[in-house]
Amino acid sequence: MNIKKCLDYQKQFFTDFAQAWQKRSDLDLYQMIDTTAKSLRLEVSEVPAYILAYDKEAQNELEAYLQKGLTHWLRQDIPFFEIDARGVIMFGDWYHRRQFGRLDVWNRQMIQNTPNQQQILPELERYASDSETYLEDRLQRLHDELFTDVKDLEHDLERAQTAAETAQTEVHSRISRERPQPQNGTGRLKSLFGFGDEPEEQPEPVAPVTPAPSKPVNTTQIMDLKNRLRTAKSDAEVEFDDQKRQIEVEVAVIRYEYQAIMNHYSSIEQFENALAHISESYLAALSEKGADQDA
Repeated sequence: MNIKKCLDYQKQFFTDFAQAWQKRSDLDLYQMIDTTAKSLRLEVSEVPAYILAYDKEAQNELEAYLQKGLTHWLRQDIPFFEIDARGVIMFGDWYHRRQFGRLDVWNRQMIQNTPNQQQILPELERYASDSETYLEDRLQRLHDELFTDVKDLEHDLERAQTAAETAQTEVHSRISRERPQPQNGTGRLKSLFGFGDEPEEQPEPVAPVTPAPSKPVNTTQIMDLKNRLRTAKSDAEVEFDDQKRQIEVEVAVIRYEYQAIMNHYSSIEQFENALAHISESYLAALSEKGADQDA
């Protein structure tokens, strides 16, 4: 393309864009933005600045205009979303509602930038897979996490008590084995059978047995473990009660979100598919609206 053709093309493009703006044709404006992005290999969001000579005020005016039409359509297609003038998308109108994301007017998409926003759909998927036990499962995971140290201390205490009992049993057993045994009754039998006049052999004296020293039972360690276990249990129970209330609120919000979706879609997957194709669906709706007006 020579210079003249290039300039003629640009002149025609800006003429067409000006006419589209004059007619307030959202479809034509979007199509020309998309076409320019492809031909110049630009991001769609960069094209308005290029077309409007990088005038920020003009870009804001065009974005505000296009946002009105897109927001109006979204409110009909996804009525449980509330979108303000800044493009902030709130999920529902209930207490503790969550911010779902932000509206990207140029790309006709809903953008989720924060971790809290990005976990909304995965949470809804998990809730949909087993809504009956979702709250119970989350509370059980929380309990297992918070009581990990408690379980470890319980095992340590059990091992210490078992070791103490084993050591004590060994001491008693050793003492029993080493204690002198009483003499049998041979002298009495001799007396009964008339052998009393014979001198009786006296047993040699047995020295008293001193038990061998054994490993002492560490009662101090056991008491320390009991005190630590008592404190750990108390702290874990307080933390569990606090987080339990928070999780119950979170699950209630997820339940509201799930019910709102299921009132308009057959499944979470269908809802996610609708979100993924907002751009195509909106342009199709604009095209259909234009065809109806021309008829």
